[in-house]
Amino acid sequence: MEGADLCISGDGKDDISGGDGVFDGIYYNLMLDRTFLGIYDSISRSAHYHGINCKLSGSVYVVSEIDGAVPLIHGPRSCAFHQRLSPRKLHSPVYNMACTNLEEGDIIYGGEAKLRRSICEVYNRYQPSLIVVLPTCISGLMGEDVLSVAKDVEQTLPCNVVYVPSEGFAHRDRDSIDSIMQYVATSWKKTSKEFDFRGCGQVDALKAIAEQLMEEQDVIENSVNLESTGRYTYGFNLEIQEYRRILAKMGTSINAVIPTSTVEWIKRAPAAQLNVVRSRTPRWADHMRDEFGIDQIKKWPHHSGIDGIGSFFLDLGSKLGLDGEAEEAIDGEKKRVSEELAKIRQILSAYDFAITSQNLVFNPYRAKVYLEDLRVPLKYICIDSRVLNRLKVSQATRNMMIKNMNSMFEELDSNFQVLMDPSAEELHNVAKKVDYVLGEFITSPVYEKADEIPILDVTPLSDLLYRTSFGIIVELGRRLVRMTNSPGRNKRHLIVSRFDYDSPYYPMLKDSRITSSISMWHGIWRANSMRGGS
Repeated sequence: MEGADLCISGDGKDDISGGDGVFDGIYYNLMLDRTFLGIYDSISRSAHYHGINCKLSGSVYVVSEIDGAVPLIHGPRSCAFHQRLSPRKLHSPVYNMACTNLEEGDIIYGGEAKLRRSICEVYNRYQPSLIVVLPTCISGLMGEDVLSVAKDVEQTLPCNVVYVPSEGFAHRDRDSIDSIMQYVATSWKKTSKEFDFRGCGQVDALKAIAEQLMEEQDVIENSVNLESTGRYTYGFNLEIQEYRRILAKMGTSINAVIPTSTVEWIKRAPAAQLNVVRSRTPRWADHMRDEFGIDQIKKWPHHSGIDGIGSFFLDLGSKLGLDGEAEEAIDGEKKRVSEELAKIRQILSAYDFAITSQNLVFNPYRAKVYLEDLRVPLKYICIDSRVLNRLKVSQATRNMMIKNMNSMFEELDSNFQVLMDPSAEELHNVAKKVDYVLGEFITSPVYEKADEIPILDVTPLSDLLYRTSFGIIVELGRRLVRMTNSPGRNKRHLIVSRFDYDSPYYPMLKDSRITSSISMWHGIWRANSMRGGS
């Protein structure tokens, strides 16, 4: 294979990983990864919604999480070029990425021979422990037997070769987001039937790795595998630290983190007694259950807040027959957290608050953190559901989500008013009736521009509430105290607040050219299936 064929690769070093991934200090952890901080969060999401948006993207991301693994894109170099920037970690390009660089002649006469040469060249160049072959739409439409080629070449190399069905044309259709939102809404209050999330590159990559890489092991009693959402994803190191500490008190330990691990540790993953899954569709864990007999437990939306997190760890302990140990450990954690929150609750009780949020649309249980854990005197909850318009969620599904959300709010023992999609004027009136307005998911620049509404941006820590961590809740309370004690904090007039934004598509500017581009994108990409509703 010509050297130019590996043009996507580079020798850049990623200095973000920080060695063993164990750090001290919450804010050090938060600043390490800016991918999901403030405006970076929206850019990442927008890149996936309107740009890097096919199965290949998710598959590349999973491979980039495995130490010693190199992705080999089987297709034109243009496909590989766009995948160097993963929406999950825009700050850290995938430097070591190879491409077979299929050209017209290869497409006409077949690219299997070129793929064989490319796999060998990747090994000679990078000396990886694992090569993951990722076909594109072109190679998929050619009907090549990529799996057979990969496994045949694997016999000649001292490294593993895994094939993932990552062809972009097999990406989920336009109805999938609507189905996902239905699944999300029905799983808020109770465990729901698993959603069969087809067409996701991450799901398929994890499943392929489980099927082709994992090996039979002697089971380590009371050990668990933890499914990660990335060492580079916001707050991951914090969560791992807390898992290790609490599990140690329960008499158990983490065997492997999947896929954020080494190739050897992934091979040894079947030594665990239990898998902790987080995917919408944990096919990798289903395979391990069927192949190795490993049980699994899932973290659901109702495992939010202090009581929810405690309930999750109690369920985990019960799965391992450690009910007493788990109860003792969680009782100790709750007592410690309650003591740390006592002063915070006292300070916050002196103010009246409102909150404006998009996140509560997807998991209203997070409101319990403010109302029950921090005991924030919330007078108004302002829900921005316009993000559902961007996702093309049907009106029927949207109505179901809002109905279920309001039903959950009614169960909370607090006197607050819910406003759906308030205008800037309505939010301005709310701001006059409270001391502080808390803003999740960077709504502040949108509203500050409209009426100079003072909003305390709690996005950096509120985005961490989906993590399994008591410490994050305490730190959110500390941050609220610091923000309320900062004179003039809610009187800021930032330059970023002076732009006109397209609210549902923030941080995109309100510009007819951008709006037209978005409409064209939705018209082409989201309409790749004519099944179901609009």
